[in-house]
Amino acid sequence: MKRLVIYLSLTFGLTWGLLIPAGFALGTFERGETSSALMMGLIALSMFFPLVGALVANASCKPEERIDLAVKLHVKQNVRSYLMAWFMPAGLALLGCVLFFAVNPQWFDPTMQSYLVSTAASAGLSPSELSSTMPPTPVVLGSTIVFSLTVAPFINAIPAFGEELGWRGMLFPTLSELMSERSAALASGVIWGLWHAPAIAMGHNYGMGYAGFPLAGVLTMTLTCTAMACWLSLLRVRSGSVWPCALAHGAFNAIANVGLVFCACGQTLLGPSPLGLLAGLPMIVVGAMCWLRLSPTTAAA
Repeated sequence: MKRLVIYLSLTFGLTWGLLIPAGFALGTFERGETSSALMMGLIALSMFFPLVGALVANASCKPEERIDLAVKLHVKQNVRSYLMAWFMPAGLALLGCVLFFAVNPQWFDPTMQSYLVSTAASAGLSPSELSSTMPPTPVVLGSTIVFSLTVAPFINAIPAFGEELGWRGMLFPTLSELMSERSAALASGVIWGLWHAPAIAMGHNYGMGYAGFPLAGVLTMTLTCTAMACWLSLLRVRSGSVWPCALAHGAFNAIANVGLVFCACGQTLLGPSPLGLLAGLPMIVVGAMCWLRLSPTTAAA
């Protein structure tokens, strides 16, 4: 219990203690995270705070009370787990996009003009100026997808490791000492989702223009994090390592926003990112299936 209290206090204290005052100081609670490059950097930095919390919490305990944070790779024994971690996020994101645009065909923009206009505006350019400086659209799209499926998951796995050492290396196994793996996966997912609350209140992932802002965004993020936590927790149990979790997390971050290229309305609470309620249904189903494969009894039972 001491380990759990230290981990949660430090992880939430560092994250919320940095982002909330900075958000008021930089005005990003009113104007959004994208209005400040510094805030976007601070949000990225906060991905390493769960790692700090895990290391400090473990070091604060007696040697016999510490847990294995599962930092060894174990690749040879878990090739299948690593392959699933690498490619499954792309499959789930694709299914989510198909579902989102099937239900909302009016928002599908195959010309990608809406995306180009918004990108030009954020860069301070006119659409024609942006087009003149960019390669042909199919080249841009193709290179983006190839990069998202090959190199980006491994690059993103580094900052994702900062989170996964905390959530799946420390929090999930610590909770599993107190409750069943199923309950621990759900509890860790809820905590993980709520940890994002200050960033969500600055428009992270969903923007700021939706009904029920920011509470609806926090609840949506909590639901999708809980579904993803069930899959990542099973990866952690099966592989004995947090690295497949970090790779899956990195792959998910790499591919999550590709659907926005074809969306005329931008990101919404429904999608097209799999963090949305509708586009996230495939991930929720997979999460439920993984949850059923976790142990329903406590370790002490």
